[in-house]
Amino acid sequence: MNMITKKLDFSGGKNSWFDFWHTHIDWNGEGNKNWNKRKEFLDKLLNEFENIKSELKKYPNEYQTWIMIDENNSGEDGIYIHTKNPNSENFPLKIQTKKNIKCLNQNLSNFMKKTDLEIFGFEHEDGNYFYLSDKNYGISLTE
Repeated sequence: MNMITKKLDFSGGKNSWFDFWHTHIDWNGEGNKNWNKRKEFLDKLLNEFENIKSELKKYPNEYQTWIMIDENNSGEDGIYIHTKNPNSENFPLKIQTKKNIKCLNQNLSNFMKKTDLEIFGFEHEDGNYFYLSDKNYGISLTE
């Protein structure tokens, strides 16, 4: 358990739920300065995703977990966990994505392809978002 996961309740108890809980690694957008910086933050993001998946192995309830990468803003890259929750009837999340959305940043595209995660693209007015998920963990995000 690390600094991020030790603050989360994976017990499955009454108060153990996640309503689009997420965290960012590059809070200040430092990765926007150059590719080497961005890659450093993306590597940390993948490491934290592995830590979260490890904790979710013990979680007794249904869940979804994914990484969201903003092609244009490193500060928006994040890890998400979502479950049934008392705030809203919004679980499971089902998004309409496309597998063939092209990432214009070749370095980022190559990085994502090397992760062995499923990659789904989502077009947004500010640029493309990419959802990365591990099909062996949780409920799928797609229809």
